[in-house]
Amino acid sequence: MEKTYFCLHDLPLFDTLERSVFSVVCSRAAIKKHFKRGDILFRQGDASDTLYLVKEGSFKLTRVTEDGKEVIVHVAGVRDVLGEAALFREGSHPTTAIALQDARVCALSRQRLEEIIRTHPELAMQVIYSLGNSLYNAWEQATELRSGTTEERVLNMFIRLAAEHGEQCIEGTKITVFLTQQDIADYVGASRVMVVQVIKKLAERNYLVKKGKNYILKNRCF
Repeated sequence: MEKTYFCLHDLPLFDTLERSVFSVVCSRAAIKKHFKRGDILFRQGDASDTLYLVKEGSFKLTRVTEDGKEVIVHVAGVRDVLGEAALFREGSHPTTAIALQDARVCALSRQRLEEIIRTHPELAMQVIYSLGNSLYNAWEQATELRSGTTEERVLNMFIRLAAEHGEQCIEGTKITVFLTQQDIADYVGASRVMVVQVIKKLAERNYLVKKGKNYILKNRCF
């Protein structure tokens, strides 16, 4: 029971629940799953009936466009929730979730959550609020990463990732998710060659530095 409690405790859906109510959630709780870098959590088009909470590691959410190009629409890290739309409708995943590094998630099915909501209807408003928040953030991110020059889009991406998945260090903010140059290109909708040039420029201007697999964004960027 204790392991289950801490598995689900970080879900934004349960922020306002009293401990006594949350214990009911725990009794019907999630399944823990582990993934290696490159493993797929779910694929675009798969049935969507489960909510996932990222406990360790990170995932990139990709989508194949009508012309066959794969684009990254979001990067999810620790405490992020994936598949929230599954709680409201039966359908398919609009994206594919791929582990960027070794990761661990907790999964809670729609059926189990529906059972809990029937018993504790106050949870329904919390679910609606959480989904609305996610939709707003998705639209905001899409606007940032699809407008402006390639340099502006890349810098905006690093600023967002530093805010969402950053750790303070001596040189600035270390971005804890691992992105290849091709990942970045897919994220901002540019060619890999252009991204390489932009990253070089940002480094020369002392905005960005790479150490090992991690990028560090200098504090002057905020």
